[in-house]
Amino acid sequence: MNSIKKYVSRQLIEQAKILRLSAYNQEGDKNPKRNFYYRISNHIDNFINKKNELRWITVPGLRGVGKTTVLAQLFFDYQENFNGRILYISLDDVVNKLGGDLFSVLDAYEELLGESFSSLSQDILLLVDEAHFDPKWQLALKSLHDKSRRIFIISTGSSAIAINRTADVARRSLVERIYPLKLTEYIMLTNPKSKASLSSEKIAQALFEGNSASDVYSRLKLLEPKIISYWQENDIKILDRYIRYYSLPSVVSYTEDVAIYKVLNSVVDRIIGKDLLLTKSFSLPVLEKIPPLLFLVASSDTRSIGSFARDLKDINEKTLISVFRALEDAELFLRIYPFSLSAPKKVRRPSKYLFLAPSIRAALIHFTDSRAIDMHHKGKLLEDSIGMYLYCHFVDIIGSSFGYDDSRGGADFIIDSQGRRIVIETGWNKKDINQVVRTMISVKADYGLIITNSSSLEIKGNIVIVPFEFFFAQ
Repeated sequence: MNSIKKYVSRQLIEQAKILRLSAYNQEGDKNPKRNFYYRISNHIDNFINKKNELRWITVPGLRGVGKTTVLAQLFFDYQENFNGRILYISLDDVVNKLGGDLFSVLDAYEELLGESFSSLSQDILLLVDEAHFDPKWQLALKSLHDKSRRIFIISTGSSAIAINRTADVARRSLVERIYPLKLTEYIMLTNPKSKASLSSEKIAQALFEGNSASDVYSRLKLLEPKIISYWQENDIKILDRYIRYYSLPSVVSYTEDVAIYKVLNSVVDRIIGKDLLLTKSFSLPVLEKIPPLLFLVASSDTRSIGSFARDLKDINEKTLISVFRALEDAELFLRIYPFSLSAPKKVRRPSKYLFLAPSIRAALIHFTDSRAIDMHHKGKLLEDSIGMYLYCHFVDIIGSSFGYDDSRGGADFIIDSQGRRIVIETGWNKKDINQVVRTMISVKADYGLIITNSSSLEIKGNIVIVPFEFFFAQ
């Protein structure tokens, strides 16, 4: 029996023990499920009930965002539906420990089943984790998908697996992106008895689909009683800890900042040491420049590529652009272009780089300075959080884009979507509307939003002051 067949055979026996660590807590209780879990389980239910033809889901996402946990929860919840015919594999183990690939795993599994995939007598659920470690993962799963209608496939990996899909795979599979935790999800994971908030969709529609500030204000006022009720049970002051520590579910069970930041920095190390090596052919000297680059981005405001290159030394701007692109593909960074109707101007002027998971910025800052994060850094963590929420909402809306005003004192975000333009400013204790007004005039915006720790919802001209309680109830 070759090593891959032994691995698959052993995996079928021991996978429940391995996945239990992700699906259950130390007391033996099931870990709470994120909203994302139900999106995936709905697709599986449709497969079981023969409601549609979808049989392959690809799940890209940042490291530490909870992909393996979702697979583990699905593994235990669907045992009965698939009569135990579920296989979980990590291609990180297969490729890097055994020198194998997904083709060889599938061949071994077919042999152990004792029947060919093309003539299966029962349905199978295949969970493929860390797919990006095998360069031929798409070919292997496409071949499997075409052999049988009785196999449901879920493949996870770095965000690059969605970017690099072939046309053939794109026709056969659906991409379901998993993002860092929203504040309401963090509250739910730490307090499962907490009442559910309003649907994200209702609040997002109120904020981003209004015709004017007065329309936005009216819609939010209608939602206000339920929002107030939600925050009577859950303290909005937890926002401060959330943006510092808990945007990734992998650290939710930790309480000490040193332990939390150790885990978060290890996430960054694995992205640099493993994921980037698979997507780009960076030399060792270039890889060694990435940690100091991350520290520079974490502690600074908007800067040009040339400025970063001068600080890092011995790296040219072209290579640095490739590094930034790779970090974007890994969803470590969220790139915000300067707003312009001219594409060349967008590229020439400095972009703003946010962290899709704010707590990773906090971990990097803590690594160089373990003192309390100052107000400037706290403001950047808040901007990261708002940026993540906006990205999650607008990334899949065709034709949508968001940038920032790169003029002196310009607003943080400018949304261009579905025929409307919205200017957004965020920060602690923001009261002055002049910054938003200037940007609104320059870009001919429909209305503006200021997201801050205000005590009440207000409207000033064509600008709505949105308290954190409203925005983060999504």
